[in-house]
Amino acid sequence: MNWETVTSGIGNKVYALWNDGRKLLTLGFQSSSNFVKIESEGEKRAFTIRYEGFLKNKMVMRNEYGIRIGHVTTENKDNLITFNDEKLYYTIISDKEPKVVIYKESPDEPLAVCALGLENDKSILPAVKTSATHQSLLLALCWYLFSPVGKQGTVPQFA
Repeated sequence: MNWETVTSGIGNKVYALWNDGRKLLTLGFQSSSNFVKIESEGEKRAFTIRYEGFLKNKMVMRNEYGIRIGHVTTENKDNLITFNDEKLYYTIISDKEPKVVIYKESPDEPLAVCALGLENDKSILPAVKTSATHQSLLLALCWYLFSPVGKQGTVPQFA
């Protein structure tokens, strides 16, 4: 699987999740708001993704009803994703192309590996924006993995 920037206009960005030449998911958001739209297999959903917490150190995803469904944070120097009350870990590997590896116990047994092909995503503040973008894409990927669409077997055993 891999993420690619589809379009980038004034204040709007759209990313697509691909697997073997097939588009699985589209994520669109405006940089001026925390509102995102996700479309997958004809299902369209709206979410908010924003930093929350005392030090604004958790990237939180809430559904259209305001219910927290997932968040990304660092705990004991581990990168942690909590999604639908399930704890997962992730690491971003920066080889030729950055990849995110999502796992439960060991990175050697990943649940999902996804390339982050965002080379044409030019941001004003790359260090800050890249981190926030990666976390947003990570939450959208987890939504897909836990959604009924993702569980129907449309994605091969996430590797």
